[in-house]
Amino acid sequence: MPRSRRDVVRSALPAAASERVDQAAAILRRRPKVDPAGWTTPELTAYFRAPKAGLVAPRRAGHEAVRLTNALDGTLPVEAVLLARTVADAAPPVGTEISSTLLQIVDRYLPDTLLAYRDSGSAAATVQGHRLIVEQLRLLHQVTADVLRAEAEHDDHGLVLQQAFLSEKFEKASNGLDLGAPSRVGIEPLGRVIPPTEPRGLASSSLTTHHRLDVVRRPTAVFSPDEASDGMLRGRLALPANLHVTLGAVYEKHTGAIGFATATSKRWQAKRRQRGFGASQLDVAIRLPLREIRRFVVHVSAKPTGRSCEIVLFLTEGATNTAELPTSLIRRPGATTTVIASGHDTSDGLFVRNESMVYGSLRAACTAFDYRRVTWLSDDTPAI
Repeated sequence: MPRSRRDVVRSALPAAASERVDQAAAILRRRPKVDPAGWTTPELTAYFRAPKAGLVAPRRAGHEAVRLTNALDGTLPVEAVLLARTVADAAPPVGTEISSTLLQIVDRYLPDTLLAYRDSGSAAATVQGHRLIVEQLRLLHQVTADVLRAEAEHDDHGLVLQQAFLSEKFEKASNGLDLGAPSRVGIEPLGRVIPPTEPRGLASSSLTTHHRLDVVRRPTAVFSPDEASDGMLRGRLALPANLHVTLGAVYEKHTGAIGFATATSKRWQAKRRQRGFGASQLDVAIRLPLREIRRFVVHVSAKPTGRSCEIVLFLTEGATNTAELPTSLIRRPGATTTVIASGHDTSDGLFVRNESMVYGSLRAACTAFDYRRVTWLSDDTPAI
């Protein structure tokens, strides 16, 4: 009977070393197999760096709420999408301690609210359904801000009050969109969807024109309307030279039609940057007709190599609005497509987010962000 490679190795080692081989093999067997689709690049990086004996893959609190929000992006009102994602942003980074109250918000109350909307079927698409989900998420957004403020001020009494309020409003069994009919006392329209003064993750950008969006600490910005704009959103990806990637965008027009834009570093669109730096780089660029667009995602894909690299997406609109979105290109099986950014048209301007989420194909990414009215020739090729 042929021997396995491990048996061959063991036979050539002393007894103590042979025992260590067995222990290492047992540790490797215990490491959970993870489907990286839908993970953020910081989560995957933390997983790859974690000890192989770990039985639980590290995920940021609220990841299920993020998945549900993205999966409903095409049907939820825009304000509901932004509110839900902002509440989830309150969770601290992977590996950081989180309070029990905040954990309940992002891992229980927020997903339950989204599931109630999803399970309401046709009722969710009505004016009443949209009003209820927005009111519920406004309430949850307000409570989350109050909890974070109480934590920052070490206000234990305030935390107890917020926990009692959450229990009263959200512990009741929900039936479709009848989520307890939240009281409107103390709830005001948000105007600019995300107040600029809220702590940790609830803040949008300040009133500046250039924004650096970190996927964990400060992931969002609002591009204020620019009267001098020509209506085009320009995306420029800076990446190491000799890296073959495809940069693209999927967008939904206000008419409901789905469109695509794409460019590749293999074509003439890629531009070499000036020399004089330690490492050469390329630019790959796309353009989006912003005035026609309701929402979009920008993605990049490359063949799996097992190595990660750092890339940066620059988004520019008009003469004043720019955003810099750094991320990692993971390039592993099941994680060859990275959704770098998402955007939504709002009454206050273009709302931009650093997503940095990975998927196994463009089709999987489109499905995850609820771009479903697409015919596919292959998992990475839509029929257009």
